[in-house]
Amino acid sequence: MTTPTFLPIGDETGCTLADLKVTGYEEMHYDEDEEDYVGGVQGGMFVLRLLGATGVAESTYYWIDFGTTPAGWYASSTGAAIDGGAESVFIEVGRAAWITGNGYQLTTAGQVGTKDTGYTTKTVGLTAVGNCTPVDLTLGKLYVNGYSPMHYDEDEEDYVGGVQGGTFVLRLLGPTGVAEATYYWIDFGTVTANWYASSTGDAIDGGAASVSIPAGKGLWVTGGGNKLNVPAPEL
Repeated sequence: MTTPTFLPIGDETGCTLADLKVTGYEEMHYDEDEEDYVGGVQGGMFVLRLLGATGVAESTYYWIDFGTTPAGWYASSTGAAIDGGAESVFIEVGRAAWITGNGYQLTTAGQVGTKDTGYTTKTVGLTAVGNCTPVDLTLGKLYVNGYSPMHYDEDEEDYVGGVQGGTFVLRLLGPTGVAEATYYWIDFGTVTANWYASSTGDAIDGGAASVSIPAGKGLWVTGGGNKLNVPAPEL
C-alpha cells in the first residue's frame, strides 16, 4: 500500500536521509533449512520518493536490508550506492514524501524544531504539506495569513482582500492517500477569519479545536498562494 507520509524531521531547517531509519520488520538472516535469506527488506519493498513543489517525485531512494546488502538507503532497488551517501541527501523541514512501505515504520533521529513553520502554497493547484511536529495538533492551532486584509471598499461597494470560500482548502489525508475530511479557511464579508466545514461558511461541529491532526499527518492544500502556519510544538 502506498501511504502519503510527511516527515517530522530533525532540527530548525531539516535533516539528512541518513537520519531516517526503517524498522518493524523481521531481522534478516540466512536460513540453513531454506538455503536462502529470510526476513529483512528486499529491494523495492520500502521506497521513499521526495516530492518537489508541484507534488511530483524529484528523487527516489530504497531501504534495503537483504542478502549481502547491509541495511541502509540506496539509489536503486538493486542496491546501487547513492552518490555522496545518504548523508548528502538533505530533507528540508516539512518536506513531503510518498512512501511504499509494506507496513514497516519510518523513524526519525534528531532534534525537535522550536520555531513555527510556514508553508507558502502554490498560486494554482495543490501543495503537499503536513503536521511536521512530533506532537498531535488541532486544526484550531493552524492559521492562514499572507493575504491583504479584508475590508469594505466604499468606491467598489464591495468587500476586497481577505480569503473567499473555496480559495484556501485543507484536506486531511487518510492511510490510503484519500482525503478523509475537508476544511475551508474563510476571511471575507461577514464571515470572520477561521476554519469552516464548507466554502459557504458552515460551522465545524465542535469547532476547529475538535479536529485532531496527528504528528506527521499529511495534508493537501489548495492555497491560492497564501501561507499555512503550523506552530512549534508545545513540549
